Amino acid sequence: MLINNFTLLYVEDEVEAQEQMKMMLEDDVKEFYQAFNGEEGLKLFKELNPDIILTDINMPLLDGLSMSQEIKNIDDEKPIIIMSAFDDRKTLLRALNMGIDYFTPKPIDMDIVNRKLEKIAKHLQNKIDAENARKKEMEYLQHMAHYDILTKVPNRFLFDLKLDQAISRAKRNDSVVLLFFIDLDNFKSINDTYGHGGGDIVLKTVSKNIQNVIRKEDTLARISGDEFSVIIEDITDMQYIDTLAKKIIEASSTSIDFEGKKISITCSVGISKFPHDSIHKKELIHFADIAMYKAKHKGKATYEYYVEGDSHI
Repeated sequence: MLINNFTLLYVEDEVEAQEQMKMMLEDDVKEFYQAFNGEEGLKLFKELNPDIILTDINMPLLDGLSMSQEIKNIDDEKPIIIMSAFDDRKTLLRALNMGIDYFTPKPIDMDIVNRKLEKIAKHLQNKIDAENARKKEMEYLQHMAHYDILTKVPNRFLFDLKLDQAISRAKRNDSVVLLFFIDLDNFKSINDTYGHGGGDIVLKTVSKNIQNVIRKEDTLARISGDEFSVIIEDITDMQYIDTLAKKIIEASSTSIDFEGKKISITCSVGISKFPHDSIHKKELIHFADIAMYKAKHKGKATYEYYVEGDSHI
């Protein structure tokens, strides 16, 4: 029964009717709440926000229709079942005008009540399922917009956001951001020799290997075809940067099996520093790129820091 997934507020001033309804429904719903007049029912609704309201009309302090109107003013989609003999046309029209479309006559027929509750529960569950499906779709689209499909690491868009955030934090905390630019050496020849299948295996393997040597708080991103970047924050021991650069080069310098053949790969790394080299994101990226090309010019499979005055070789 879908009704098991939902809470119910029963509003009725007759104690005997309350006990009978509780006995018949308490085990069928997620939670069974009781109120003995409209004022108490409205108060419990505001406190507990039950999924479904089942209410009599004629009650002291605040009648069922007035209570229902107050509830509809708060949540016009809240399902409410009105119990009444409905011998008063004006009362029925008032209920219809406030958006109540679930009625059950008195004396109560529990088969009718249960059918209405299941109908409401099905409607509520369909809304929940649709909302969950929408959320999953939005999460998927959000992921696709921020992560590289092949390597599963952040893409250029998310890299830009992460670098902006890192620089903002560094400005506030008077700290350092290190930016690594990593380019795979001779990757074009690998694609030419082994096709995109071989190139894809290389990119996925290198990406995974780099992730294994950086810290969890560091950000590895794929910037373009064979270029990656690592954003590193909260570093006080600059010797760690040399150690990490060597680890990245070692992790990338690997031999990969592809269709019975061995593909060898290395990488070159360029490093720029915030705020030492620049306080501007675009310059920081540009300087790391210049340092990477300097590493390639010096023989590849190595790393270089940006030094003021460096330019593309």
